[in-house]
Amino acid sequence: MTNSMNSFQLRKRTLLLHPFLVFSAVWLTVVCLYSLHLSSLLLYSTREVVEITAYIWIPFVAVIALYATFHHFAKLAYRPRPNIERVNYELLERRLSVLFRVWLIVTLAEIFISGGIPIVWLLQHSTKTYFDFGIPSLHGLLNSLLVSIAASRVALYIITGKRTHLRIPIFVVVWSLLVVSRQITLTALLEYSIVFLSMKIVQIRAIIRITITVLLLVLIFGFVGDLRSGSEEFRSLAQPTAQYPDGLPSGVLWAYIYVTTPINNLIYTVHSFHPLNSAMFPNTASSLFPTVIRSIIYPEQVGHAENENLVTQAFNVSTAYIGPYEDYGLFGVGLFSILTAFACHFFWYRNGLRDILIFAVLTQCLVFTLFANLFFLLPVITQIFWLCYYFMPEINFGKKDNSLLPTR
Repeated sequence: MTNSMNSFQLRKRTLLLHPFLVFSAVWLTVVCLYSLHLSSLLLYSTREVVEITAYIWIPFVAVIALYATFHHFAKLAYRPRPNIERVNYELLERRLSVLFRVWLIVTLAEIFISGGIPIVWLLQHSTKTYFDFGIPSLHGLLNSLLVSIAASRVALYIITGKRTHLRIPIFVVVWSLLVVSRQITLTALLEYSIVFLSMKIVQIRAIIRITITVLLLVLIFGFVGDLRSGSEEFRSLAQPTAQYPDGLPSGVLWAYIYVTTPINNLIYTVHSFHPLNSAMFPNTASSLFPTVIRSIIYPEQVGHAENENLVTQAFNVSTAYIGPYEDYGLFGVGLFSILTAFACHFFWYRNGLRDILIFAVLTQCLVFTLFANLFFLLPVITQIFWLCYYFMPEINFGKKDNSLLPTR
């Protein structure tokens, strides 16, 4: 162990981040909001929404219960893990700095090849959109790298108290606005919040800050959406009913429609699409592979229902469970919930620095099951590769001592 190793105290996370509570909060919110039926696009009864949600929620909760029981008895049988982790922060900071420079160089090349950035195209009323920005296949990996660096910097700020670590996390939010990417905004802010809650003792002030952040996120979500589509045009697409309060900011309508229409599309698919019953799960797993490899493993076209079985083409996401349903029906939906529950709960019990960051990635994927399958999306899940690369060689465990860095 070198002198550059520093101590990091392992502690239990707040129960607010428990996979059961996170997953239940997401899907209970969906059911409650859908039951209001504030848009004419929402075609199905609350009962149908509850039934489909049960196929998603019950397998997840069952795995959580079994895993928690197993872990309890295993903890009684085996010696607990040491509660001090030794991490080479100097090497970590150097790697983060070098890889950010790599990201910057390649992104400048993307800007040159694309002929500008999306925010400029919007202001110039160009025919180009954010879909035209970046180098195909490479752009998603660059986004993954950038968000991983930013989340790591948030963790280092919490540990060391150095405000310079916050420069890149703030830059990422600004950059997401420049490239008009709500996915980067949502992913980054959610991962920051999860890392913060994982590493700090939760106080009322922290909860207030997070609440304000969520409200700000809704406003930003609406602002970016208005930039891309226009507020009046979106309102005509969203078809709010007479019961919808007109005085609310546009971000609220954006959020409501984006939260409720995915399960609307999923139920529509259940009614109109016959599953493939394919053990290869082409619609679920194909996004894990680069395009060249994907065409070899899955020569057949995938994603037919995802693109065709929609209530309206304007809102084209159908939750993370659309692929599993296309592949194996409601059994596929349940199996996917089982796998995601196992992954999230496994890292719930691991509270090292690297594990906290990986848990943040998995938890934001869990939240976004409402929209898409980020667990099997290569540009997102490769964050775990970046994070393992950062931390794997530099971690050791030691006995309890008094050499801890001060925590804030």
